[in-house]
Formats: sequence, C-alpha cells, structure tokens
Amino acid sequence: MNYKNYLLIALFSVSSIVTANEVKWGVSLGYENIDYGLTLENQDPGLSSSGFTGDNAIVEGSMSYGALALGFDVRVGKHSLSIKNSNGEADDLMPGADYPTDGWSHTDTNDRSETSVNYSYKINGNWSFAAGFYSGENEMEFTNNRTYVYSDPQWYYDWNDVEAGKQTASSEGLYLAGVYQDKITDQLFWFAKVGYQASDFEVSQKYEYSETAILNQYGASDPYNYTQEEINTLFGGSNTFAWDVNYMMESSGSAAVLGLGLVYVLAPTDTITLGIERKAFSYDPGEVMLYNYAGKSVGNLESVGDIDSEDAETFDEEADYITLTYRHQF
Repeated sequence: MNYKNYLLIALFSVSSIVTANEVKWGVSLGYENIDYGLTLENQDPGLSSSGFTGDNAIVEGSMSYGALALGFDVRVGKHSLSIKNSNGEADDLMPGADYPTDGWSHTDTNDRSETSVNYSYKINGNWSFAAGFYSGENEMEFTNNRTYVYSDPQWYYDWNDVEAGKQTASSEGLYLAGVYQDKITDQLFWFAKVGYQASDFEVSQKYEYSETAILNQYGASDPYNYTQEEINTLFGGSNTFAWDVNYMMESSGSAAVLGLGLVYVLAPTDTITLGIERKAFSYDPGEVMLYNYAGKSVGNLESVGDIDSEDAETFDEEADYITLTYRHQF
C-alpha cells in the first residue's frame, strides 16, 4: 500500500476547499513525554543473534524520553488539516544483559522521530471525524559484546565477539478516529478520541561482526606457556576476523488508539492543551527480505553468503504519550 498517494489526495481535497472559504492558520509548540515499549518473539530457530533474538525467545525493551513537537495547521469552516513532527533521544531501549542472546551484553543509543498529517471534519458541536497519515522511525546505534570461553584445557585461546552497527526501524500507515469534545466552562473543554491505525513495519540492520582470539589461562600456563603474539602468529599474523552483515525484515499490523485531554482557552487566538494518548501495535510475523554476510579480513575474504531464513520475529509496540501544547492562531 502506498500511503503517500492517499496523503496527496487528502491535500488536494483540502486545497480545493480553501479556495472558496475563509482560512485560519495556526502554529503550535509542544513537549511530549513518551514511554515506548517493544516486545520481540522469535519463533524461527534458523536465526542467529543478527536476527535480534535467540531461538524461541521473548525479549522486552523499553525507554522513556522527552520530545519537542512542532505543528502547523489550517482550518476552513468545518475542515482542518494539521502537520506535526516530534524528535527525541534515549539510551538503552533493549536489555543490557543476555541480549541479543544468552551471554551477550548490549548498549544502544536511539534517535526517534514521528510525523503525522491529520485531516479533521467537524460533524457538529461535539463530534469530529479524523483521518490521517503517520510515519515513525527509530535509529539505533548499538554494540553487542561477549567472550566465548573454552572450558577444555586443550583450547589455549578464547574468542572476544563484537557486533557494532546501526538498526533502523520504521513504520508508516493510515488511521481513522472519532473525537468527542464538550465544554466544562467557557474557557475549559475536555475531549476523548478512539481510533484504529494500520501500518507497514520495516527493520533493517547493518553492522560489523568481529571475533578476536585471545590467550586464555590454559595457554598462558605450563605446559603451553604461550604468549598473545604466538596466538596472533597462529592465525597468520592477525587474531581478528570481521564480517559485514546486512539484515532486513518487513511486516504489517494494526493498533488501537485511545486519547483523552483538556483544552484551556487563554484568548480567542491562544490555547493550551494537555493530552494523554496510548497506541498498542501488534504486527504479523516478519518476512526476512535480506540476510547476508561478507568477510573483510585477510583470513576470511572468501567467507561470503546468504543465510536462509524466511520468518522473522513477531513485534509488538506500545507507546504512551503525555503532551503539553501551546497553539497560536493567526
């Protein structure tokens, strides 16, 4: 589904209305406190750590962050069109230990952005109908580490493994909502909304996987008495091997959207809105579109290939928003 085509149709429809009616413009500045959660369930034993989680594993991650939100809107009679964008940063979305699989440690930094285009039609004094387009993206820079330790004395070295790279998770889709509002006082109003959103979801990863042979307690003791330099010589002068790994999966799903809020009228052209909103997405099991690796060290340049895996994880997303927004109308 090409959601951008629907967006262009909506913009064209509103522009035709604007030509024949009085136009009111508005800008808004807001602050959002967002609690974001992600649950991964891997049902495909063919995936390694680059598929995000281990075999038959369920992993939950969460982060809380603040985001500035900028908006622009135009109102014409019963019609209105608004555009909003927000950006925020947070660390450590996913668990720090035993992720992506047992024995690994994990760190990440995240840059999350959301953009929405909303059309609203005022049915009467209380009810409105809303439809729109949503796009969200989270860019994660991550590092995974582990040491693979041999317990058998015949192995005189261990492996230090590192995965370091970038993951981009993006979703875009359409939503419908019904909104009810009523007056508490002449300056204070309340509103509630309930909606449904359908989205396409894509996750891609590009990272370097490396393994380094390090001298262990067995190799450093009698009768071996090895040194690290001798270990390096054993592997042709370099004890590190690295691969570039690319992974991408696609999925689709839907969410229920619930919201509640208050609007305080400071002046005929100025308002402050306090709102809460919750989205809970459930996506179908993902389809792996790309999964390959390529050696990049002297000792593994011929190690190139594709990993056969069709079914990726099941993703569930949750997001809770508390927003405070100031709007001025021109």
